[in-house]
Amino acid sequence: MKSGKGGGGKRSSPAKRVTRRGFNGWALGLAVGAPLAVAAQPPRQPPPAVDPFVLRQAVTDGRVRRFYARRGWTAAWTEDQAFALTMALDGAPRHGLDAEAFRPPQGGWGDPAMREAALTLTAIAYGEALSRGIIDPVSLHAIYTLERNTVDVVGGLDRALSRGEVAAWLDSLAPRDPEYLALSAAYLKVRDEMTLPPSLAVTGGPEVGLGDYDGRAPRVAQKLIDRGLMAGPAGQDVKITPAMVEGLKRLQAAHALPITGRLDRATVAALNIDAGDRARKLVLNMERRRWLSREVPATRIDVNTCGATFAYIENGGVDWAGRAVCGSPGRATPNLGGVFSNLVVNPPWNVPPSIARREILPRGLGYLRRSGMYLTGGRVVQRPGPNSALGQVKFNMVNPYAIYLHDTPAKALFATSTRHKSHGCVRVENAVDFARHLATKTGREAEFEEDLASRQTRVVELGQPVPVRLLYHSVAVDDAGQAVFLDDPYGWDAKLSLALGLGTLRRTSQVQTATPEEGTAPLGP
Repeated sequence: MKSGKGGGGKRSSPAKRVTRRGFNGWALGLAVGAPLAVAAQPPRQPPPAVDPFVLRQAVTDGRVRRFYARRGWTAAWTEDQAFALTMALDGAPRHGLDAEAFRPPQGGWGDPAMREAALTLTAIAYGEALSRGIIDPVSLHAIYTLERNTVDVVGGLDRALSRGEVAAWLDSLAPRDPEYLALSAAYLKVRDEMTLPPSLAVTGGPEVGLGDYDGRAPRVAQKLIDRGLMAGPAGQDVKITPAMVEGLKRLQAAHALPITGRLDRATVAALNIDAGDRARKLVLNMERRRWLSREVPATRIDVNTCGATFAYIENGGVDWAGRAVCGSPGRATPNLGGVFSNLVVNPPWNVPPSIARREILPRGLGYLRRSGMYLTGGRVVQRPGPNSALGQVKFNMVNPYAIYLHDTPAKALFATSTRHKSHGCVRVENAVDFARHLATKTGREAEFEEDLASRQTRVVELGQPVPVRLLYHSVAVDDAGQAVFLDDPYGWDAKLSLALGLGTLRRTSQVQTATPEEGTAPLGP
């Protein structure tokens, strides 16, 4: 399944230095639109002499103490490496980071020990931000088991200084995958947009399309021009032109909306999301990606629980993709990593006691019989069958939270734009075909087909583990490498924004809380 492609005319803008600040003190720009300049470095010199006793007194941070303890409390910073650190910090906006938040204070530079300690603390703090993020996700999420990036920043800095490679070492710490680079490029572009005078908001009104007259047309055109989705100038034409339709299609693709080219309510809302909020979302999503291990299995399943999509990636390329149904806002699918190595065909559903108590048992024994359920040992179990909440196949992901991927009888949900309806598990579009695809790859297609036709619960071993990552990416990257801005159904963007000190992020999600599905089928896991 291909996602819509964004794009648009590229707005030319000269590179310039921007001093505007925002995000509660976070820098919004440096050298907008221009690559980081490479300046000639001064000749290398040995570090200035520093009294070890005085240096010990100057160091208060535990990480810095470890750094100097391994060096025998000798000075590390030459003039050229201090200069290289300064230049590296100038590249912080490429990662959505504020360079000024890391720079050492300028006071007390006449004291070599204070200079040493300050430079080391700056390099360690910036290196940690690039290598594993600023915020510990465990402090925000009750469940976070995705594999983290682990780097010995203290040891790495010591080795980099000994080789005179501080700038290169820092540059190597941030993610380098195409998605992260696309988010970085999008962020630089949005910062450029933030230097423009703010355009007027587009007001609500009737849905209009090509050739329709509408007084909002000039404002719509200006919004599209500001975002680089349409060539200017806007003019005063009050008719929806072909150029505006193409621009609206690009906007809709950039916000995961139906690509109609028409100005409807959702498209107006997307037009009015200002550059500041989009910049914040990009910063948040770069931070989330910095949390993750750089060593990712080449073959795996990635589920974006924010966008309710999944992709099977084989040897680094997408082999199968589709939609998913994920946890409702009150029962969020967690940030989880795990594996499965078998398929459960025609699975029963062992209903969790909390779901049974709240949603099933109060409906009475008649409901249980109609739903193919029975009581055993004080537990509610649903028999396998066409109306089973797990459908015909379960991808038996191992984890202590009873979260897994599975089929569903409620196929209609995959055609909806709002797909956060489960109790936390992930329902997979075309799950039987996808399971067949996996079984075929491991030479077990005949076994799978026989077990499926038997209508009995059986297990098909795949012979190899399939890693799964349940990720929350509220800015995705489409096939064209363009950023796609998604709603924040779980409110996790708003939570992370506050933790990073970026202020309040407007939440635009229209996702509803979980409700029982149509017919007699209960709300699935």
